[in-house]
Amino acid sequence: MHFITESNRKTWLLWSVSCVLGLVLLDETVVGIALPTIQKDFGLDDNDAHWVVNAYLVTFACFVAVGGKLADLFGTLRVFLLGLTVFTVFSIACGFAPSGSALILFRALQGLGAAIIFPLFLAMITMTFPKEVRGAALATSGAVGTTFLALGPLVGGLFTDFISWRWIFWINPFVALAVGVIVTMTWRDVKRPPAGRIDWLGLVLLAAGMFSAIFALMEADSLGWSSLLIWALIAVGLLLLALFSWFETTVETPLIEVDLFKEPVFAGSALTIFLAQYAKMPVFVFVALYAQTDLKLSAFLAGLVVMIGPAVQPATAALCGRLADKTPKRQMVLFGLASIFIGYVWLVLTAPLNSVVWIAPGLLFVGLSFPFLFTPTRAAISEALPEHKHGQGGGIAMSSQMIGGTLGLAASSAAFAVGGYELVFGVTALIIALVFVHAFFAFRGK
Repeated sequence: MHFITESNRKTWLLWSVSCVLGLVLLDETVVGIALPTIQKDFGLDDNDAHWVVNAYLVTFACFVAVGGKLADLFGTLRVFLLGLTVFTVFSIACGFAPSGSALILFRALQGLGAAIIFPLFLAMITMTFPKEVRGAALATSGAVGTTFLALGPLVGGLFTDFISWRWIFWINPFVALAVGVIVTMTWRDVKRPPAGRIDWLGLVLLAAGMFSAIFALMEADSLGWSSLLIWALIAVGLLLLALFSWFETTVETPLIEVDLFKEPVFAGSALTIFLAQYAKMPVFVFVALYAQTDLKLSAFLAGLVVMIGPAVQPATAALCGRLADKTPKRQMVLFGLASIFIGYVWLVLTAPLNSVVWIAPGLLFVGLSFPFLFTPTRAAISEALPEHKHGQGGGIAMSSQMIGGTLGLAASSAAFAVGGYELVFGVTALIIALVFVHAFFAFRGK
């Protein structure tokens, strides 16, 4: 391909890996709109329907740290193409799923592929672009990703209402093939330290702890909060996660270097990324459900409602790109947290009115905030690490993000069973307020 030259290959690489970010974000948002139809087609109850989303997020969260680690050990391009292949194969399988159980299984395996490739988009950008333009590059990537995210509800509604929900998965291979070819042609590797072993025990502790806690939250409504099994699973999950945190400090090559969290800016960035992904779930799953149940809209019209928030994100992501290398990170993060807090408080107050006009401002405040939460924090994490640990940094950032999404859906599902949509939005607003206080102090001087 003669149109790819050494002088423009960085631009081609940036846009192609940004499309990978877009694919993963698309698969977060596009499925929420289709859930009521999938639920009806396969005869799933509400809890099983939510597992269609969370199976993807759980494996994503548990294995995302491995993607960065594998890249550091065995080569970024090789691991990237492996993850892209897994993601593509099981995207196709999701479209052909014959039952709800099969769809949940394939979604989990699709999440494994996403876990491998997702941290590498951040590592590839940080290894390709020098520090002085890295913020703008990350913001460009965020703009591409958020464009996919913004289109997710619309695409999901169009396919669900007019073709088939199965096409929300079948569109992935076309993008993945183009990305694989371009990345192969444009990537230039960097030197890494000698490969060490993978922390398999740490991975088992993290995955088992996450699954135990999340399964308990997801199943609490069906089994009851008084169930001994639910509380036993929560206790086991917390214990395993505590053991994981301790164990990581004792091994030479940890899965996640937990000591990095002693640095306030690093910890504040990871917590903010966690919160941002948590806060996506009430919009892309529960607002989508609210629009189809309480507002009585079709999947397509519900997608347009959900799109109110994401539609502004490409513009705000571009704004973040202009501000990224000039504006203190603390100001950007606090602005984003204040905006998303206002949006969720507004949704709490207006949800009972059952009016698109009334909830729209809340969705706009929520939507415009995400680039201000992701762009400066990702840059802060990459700046805190030496170049050969960018894969590890990407893994930590994405682990925080996907754990946030997984727990966000699980906690929101539990809140919905107890108090409906208002409690879902209210709990989210409370968590945002707590993270704002932490970020206020963690980002001092930044």
